[in-house]
Amino acid sequence: MTERVESLPGSDGRPVRLTHRDVDSPRCHVVVAHGFKGFREWGFFPGLCEELSTHGHSSSRLDFSHNGVEETDFDRLDLFLLDTWTRHQEDLAAVVGSLSSEVPLVLLGHSRGGADVLLHAAQESRVRAVITLAAVADPQRVPADTEQQLRELGYYPIPNARTGQVMPVSRAQLDDANNHNVLRACAGISPRPLLVIHGTADETVPMDDAEAIAKAHGGCEPVWVEGAGHTFGMAHPPSEVTDHFRKVIHHITRFLDGLGGEV
Repeated sequence: MTERVESLPGSDGRPVRLTHRDVDSPRCHVVVAHGFKGFREWGFFPGLCEELSTHGHSSSRLDFSHNGVEETDFDRLDLFLLDTWTRHQEDLAAVVGSLSSEVPLVLLGHSRGGADVLLHAAQESRVRAVITLAAVADPQRVPADTEQQLRELGYYPIPNARTGQVMPVSRAQLDDANNHNVLRACAGISPRPLLVIHGTADETVPMDDAEAIAKAHGGCEPVWVEGAGHTFGMAHPPSEVTDHFRKVIHHITRFLDGLGGEV
């Protein structure tokens, strides 16, 4: 197996950076999308892709074009401010369009990235299955003080506890969320297979979101990781693979193994 890095033109021509992990004669190819305040090298993503390769699956983990990471950890908050849900769809279209149509394609996303891949799969027939980890079901959900903060600051501030930065979210991003309906997308994915994984102690995205996603799809039930939080106990940089995330890997690989002729 080999690992290689590539950049593709994404939204507004900004680069979508990819780390491909290639295997010989892959059973499927998994595109891995990070969440809000995430990036392709964050925490569990590299290890997850390595584990996928041991099961015969190639993968591509991506940095969305406006995720705010260029040379170092969140060194371009000016780009982060310009990010939108629509940009993510444009970036995913660039990635999917660059991949071989001969290998079955699976999309996997964490948190907001889970919503992103659900939205994209509904519009892209090449996607044969979708996996979500702690996915967001409602892009329109915003804090109660959003409008006040937008008026006072010109953006909505989101603290990043890990880096100590304040991540600016623009009105354009909040408004653009109204153009995307995750639950409608879930219905559009059916009857293609969907795996919904969620921790029962998720402090960021409620368990109700997983239930709503599965119900809207109509062909699956949420897989609960008992006691797991939003990142399944994994941090950045990772110091160890937690028992909770080992369970996530188990569910993912079992799901992919079980697709069989469906992919």
